[in-house]
Amino acid sequence: MTRTLPQPHRPAQRLRRRQRQALAPPWVKLRWQVEALGVRLVLALLRGRRHGRVQRAIRQAVGLASPLLAGRLETACANLERVYGPALGPAERRDLARRSLESFFLSCLESIIAPVDPGRIQVEGEGLTALLQRPAGQGVIVGSLHLGCWDLALRWLSEHRDDLAVIYRPAHNPEADRLLNAARSANSRCHWISQFDHRGILRWLQQGGTLVVMTDLRSGQQALNVDWLGLETRFNPGPVSLSQRTGAPLFPVAHVREAGGHFRLVCAAPLAPEAGAEGLQRQAQALCRWQEQWIQACPEQYYWINRRWRDGDGSGRRLRQLPAPAQG
Repeated sequence: MTRTLPQPHRPAQRLRRRQRQALAPPWVKLRWQVEALGVRLVLALLRGRRHGRVQRAIRQAVGLASPLLAGRLETACANLERVYGPALGPAERRDLARRSLESFFLSCLESIIAPVDPGRIQVEGEGLTALLQRPAGQGVIVGSLHLGCWDLALRWLSEHRDDLAVIYRPAHNPEADRLLNAARSANSRCHWISQFDHRGILRWLQQGGTLVVMTDLRSGQQALNVDWLGLETRFNPGPVSLSQRTGAPLFPVAHVREAGGHFRLVCAAPLAPEAGAEGLQRQAQALCRWQEQWIQACPEQYYWINRRWRDGDGSGRRLRQLPAPAQG
């Protein structure tokens, strides 16, 4: 029997979008309209496109646009040097940076383009059965990261759970945000909850829903300090705090592309919430350690362009030296 959970405050979200549009100056509204037109065009061009063709097009586009992408590539190279030090030479860092940028663009489009043949997707992990067959009313958190085919994995999970919601950061352009969410929802069959809708996020878990959250984004003021890729890193406490507050177990997941157009989705055993600040720290560190092995195995598929470590906030201090990653 299909369960229907309450919508995550859609009327309130629509009201805030309309208010924002009404208060925007005319030149901003015009820019939004032009951007929205561009989004419509891109979506029309992408729908139904085959995965391999889009992958080849992205590879060519990144090569042609490399001067415009220089800043992103430099950030990725700097992160790789910070994490691996002399274990990676300059040429290796540049190659990984370029390939990770190509992977990032492809990952962002995989919820829009034509679905992948299910026979090419291998799903496994000791936590998979517990995630898919948990008791009714038990909310769970899926701890994802910007590695490989996260949107493809989301599409697969949404076909096996009817109570899936994703925390996302709304686009600055309200109309473009609406168009992108509609395109994603048409393919992935899930709800999208703004990261600013704290009540909606909490309510979804309390009602027994499945909540997907990216765990590897830089934190703001409130943070836990963890060992992430051998560096002292500010970890956003949101996922583990939600787990502790609601009693929802946290399932670490990874999703990577493999040779020959195949894909691998892995779900680890759940991390149970623990009480107190020390409990939060242990759960966050366990999540980071499990995810690290996948970044080491598929470094060209990780989101290295994120400025995760910044000298001004005290992060980035080396705690241990990582060996050179696998060469995919």
